[in-house]
Amino acid sequence: MALELNEIRNFLAKPQKGRQLMKASALQKRLRFHTETNLSSGDIRQPASDFLDWVRGFLPKDKFTIFLGLFKFPLSTTAVVDDVYRELERVFHSRNSSITYQFSSQELLEDWHNYRRAKLNEPLVWHKTAWKRMQVSPNSVLVVDLPREQSGLRPEPYFYFLEVDDIIDYETVDGTQLKWIAFRQPNDKVAVFDDEYIRVFNCKEGTLEIIGVDTQTAHGLGYCPARFFWQSQVNEQDKEVKQNPLTKELSNLDWLLFFSTSKRHLDLYAPYPIYSAYEADCNYSNNETGDYCDGGFLRNAKGEYKVLADGSLEPCPCCSNRRIAGPGSFLEIPVPNVQDGVADLHQPVTITTVDDKSLAYNVDECVRLRNEIINEVVGVGGSVSEKEAINETQVAANFEAKTAVLLNLKTNFESAQKFVDDTVCRLRYGEAFISSNINWGTEFYVFTIDELYDKFKKAKDNGASEAELDSLSQQIIEVEYKNDPAALARMLLLKQLEPYPHKTMPEVLNLYEKGLLDRDKVVLKLNFIGYIDKFERENINIVNFGENLSMSEKVERISKKLREYVKKERFTETPGGSGQAGGGQE
Repeated sequence: MALELNEIRNFLAKPQKGRQLMKASALQKRLRFHTETNLSSGDIRQPASDFLDWVRGFLPKDKFTIFLGLFKFPLSTTAVVDDVYRELERVFHSRNSSITYQFSSQELLEDWHNYRRAKLNEPLVWHKTAWKRMQVSPNSVLVVDLPREQSGLRPEPYFYFLEVDDIIDYETVDGTQLKWIAFRQPNDKVAVFDDEYIRVFNCKEGTLEIIGVDTQTAHGLGYCPARFFWQSQVNEQDKEVKQNPLTKELSNLDWLLFFSTSKRHLDLYAPYPIYSAYEADCNYSNNETGDYCDGGFLRNAKGEYKVLADGSLEPCPCCSNRRIAGPGSFLEIPVPNVQDGVADLHQPVTITTVDDKSLAYNVDECVRLRNEIINEVVGVGGSVSEKEAINETQVAANFEAKTAVLLNLKTNFESAQKFVDDTVCRLRYGEAFISSNINWGTEFYVFTIDELYDKFKKAKDNGASEAELDSLSQQIIEVEYKNDPAALARMLLLKQLEPYPHKTMPEVLNLYEKGLLDRDKVVLKLNFIGYIDKFERENINIVNFGENLSMSEKVERISKKLREYVKKERFTETPGGSGQAGGGQE
């Protein structure tokens, strides 16, 4: 039901969602504090002040002053967060993703595919813009809008991310679906979206007082063309405050930042030890000026200390330079004098170095916190190096944990993309749009390339079947070349063309000597890349060869040609007149 103008004026005058918006804004500022690479506190002043106030609460004043001097931007925690999101980015690389759309005609389907690429920048917008918004603005709102004037034959809807600080007020159904939303626009305008209209109002300068209607468009959707971008909520009480994968680890990130900064304080002591020795026994005196040495500093003839222009005492030119060689601090100890009650209980010269246990504790605690954060967010066995070998059960558990995290991520992205695509299609094509299926897949490249090679080696050593080895080799290729579609297509085709793909050269030769392998296939295996190069010189790149053929026909034709190369070399007449292959007899 459309909002009446009086209702709009009332909630603009007294917004009802101020507390939720403040919570959401504060949460996002904390996320930005640890996620974005900021060069000064001015970029994130509030969360930086909150963090330093927290540290001030448990550090003595002098230690806090040093902490402030060591607290520098960019923060060390941003590197850890980068590692976390580098692991989570696997959500964009699924083996079985499927995105399909249904329209009343093929012509409209082609128009939509062109429109979503050219105007919506899909699918790149989800990998770039949406991915960044998830990291720092999970409480942002997806808004599907229409231009002020239609320029083409069809409406040209578009979408954008609305920052939480621009939202004035809203109403939800069960804390999730938006019934309506009001937000600020440039030039003293306010936009109000509900289930019937997209409206923009002109406001009195510097206020939210409506003075007129700028635009009003009936969208005919039957629902508000805006929704919360992210669906994962902080808790049941605050359903409208959203959390991203890093939210629960913000406290640990604060502690990691504290310990990494504190470690730098200890690092200052390590290269500069404290030297201590008995007071220098110096009898320096200057007969011309009357100056003389007293404890390493000069006094004049009147017995007054000589003061330099900067306010410091003038050191003795004789003994002050003998106190310390190199960086460090020097402390003087009174010379033992039994008559004056100063006992001889001290070594003549001592060097006090930093407590290596304190240094080790800070280093270990930084490593522990980093590992804990990564494992909690990414899943056990994230990017942290495992020093101890793990068994198959642990490998399976790690796989399940990391997959569960990615499944939660992809569900949020799928829901957001489906809302945008469905809404844009309904606005542009009306009833000619039937449905969409957005599935980012369930089989992610959870293992690294090194882990997959280890799995392949173990499987082979344990006598795994050819089918299992083939599946693992397929995963290795897909992970290795997932960012290079052309190379991926070539490697997958080569895998089908190469004989005995899971056997090494020594294994092939050993089996051939025992008479267990076909001779022509062995020759092809030994000279495989050379034959492929020859085929491409005579024809075309194997990926582009037979583009209109099915994969099975394509593989069969190329394989047939490769076998011809082998046979041709085998029966080439040599000067001796005998049929030979590779220079040796069969």
